Amino acid sequence: MKSLNRPIFRKPDAPAAASAAPRNGAVAFTLIELLTVISIIGVLAAIGAGLAGVASRKAKESTIRAQKDQLGAAIESYRTDFNQYPPDNSLNGVNVNPALNPLFYELTGTIASQQGMYYRSADREQRLPSAQLQPALGVQGFVNSTEAPQRPKTFLTGLKANQHQEIPLTSSAGSLTVEVLVIPYPWPKKEAATAPLAGRVNTSASADKRFANPWRYVCTKPTNNVAAYDLWAEAYIGGKRVTIANW
Repeated sequence: MKSLNRPIFRKPDAPAAASAAPRNGAVAFTLIELLTVISIIGVLAAIGAGLAGVASRKAKESTIRAQKDQLGAAIESYRTDFNQYPPDNSLNGVNVNPALNPLFYELTGTIASQQGMYYRSADREQRLPSAQLQPALGVQGFVNSTEAPQRPKTFLTGLKANQHQEIPLTSSAGSLTVEVLVIPYPWPKKEAATAPLAGRVNTSASADKRFANPWRYVCTKPTNNVAAYDLWAEAYIGGKRVTIANW
């Protein structure tokens, strides 16, 4: 009788790795793959931020250029009516301060009283003594002026609130608050030493007035447009000092 002790063969157990397979069909990522994805996202974010910065700089420059063209058209209309360009801040044939000029008053018009002893803007009651205009703005009065009840001619229409600023000055003739045309981008505080109105604004004035950024204007012996006038603005855009001018 043959022996019944035959070998019994069993099927091998499933590999242990199979039991560690992700459930529900999920796919696992290695650490290197995750780091690669994070790096790509970081690069794309940096590119996006850079493009946004370029777009912001271009938008600011476009705004300043548009305002320059607006002022240029108003100045030319003024010249057609008065046969001269608006006066600048000059003394004895020399420009004193391009940033502190009477351009706002000449282009929007003023109302004179007491035979030219006082002037005021057409939409304001504050009076400017003519005796204080020379040390402040380089003029003794305004060309574009009339007497009440008449209204002066306005060459600069559609002027926005951020295109002009009241500036409290300290001059040799006493304190005086004047209005100037500005760009909507203030001078940076960290560059206070080179601010356009440094040393001329009352020290107690608020920061928006001390760091106001006026349009520069010269019609007395201009350097670039010798037969006309120089009009320009300077601004820090993207950390760089940029000049936008009519030359």
